[in-house]
Amino acid sequence: MPLLSLLCRLSSRWINAWRLRHRPRHRKNITRSRKVLKQLRSWEGPYVNPRCFAFLRQVDPLVFEEVVMTALEDCGLFVWRNLRYTGDGGVDGKAWHPRHGWCAVQVKRYCQHVSADHVREFADLVAMRRYPAGLFVHSGRSGAALYQHLGKSRLTLISGERLLQLLLHRQLGQLWK
Repeated sequence: MPLLSLLCRLSSRWINAWRLRHRPRHRKNITRSRKVLKQLRSWEGPYVNPRCFAFLRQVDPLVFEEVVMTALEDCGLFVWRNLRYTGDGGVDGKAWHPRHGWCAVQVKRYCQHVSADHVREFADLVAMRRYPAGLFVHSGRSGAALYQHLGKSRLTLISGERLLQLLLHRQLGQLWK
């Protein structure tokens, strides 16, 4: 399985590099995302988690989107990056999961609470486009209203400790139900 994971990661990077060869802004953001991940992964000490969140909430939202996509690649998933940041139809990218197939990914860099409307809209989009699953990744705080939309949908929320496991330790864990 580690060989398959390595093959997925390398092919994802190569194919996306080819697809984005005429998109200098994307290439720059992907390069910056790798630097952000390298910096986050180098930190040690008792207050790493709050420091990481404070840092991530200061990162450019488009770079944060690429940070998440790069972290998914680092976990061994094949990632299909969008060619556009705006007008992407609500899906920031797709990740190939061996059990589920293509899963929609939406990334939000929040500083405060997550908008339940954003989660509901993404859940509706995942259902309408018939994705088997969706990942809603955010850096903010999850309120109680948010979980109403998760129970009825095929969405998995990645935030808090799960987000740090993904970014810092390259661990997917039990992301999908």
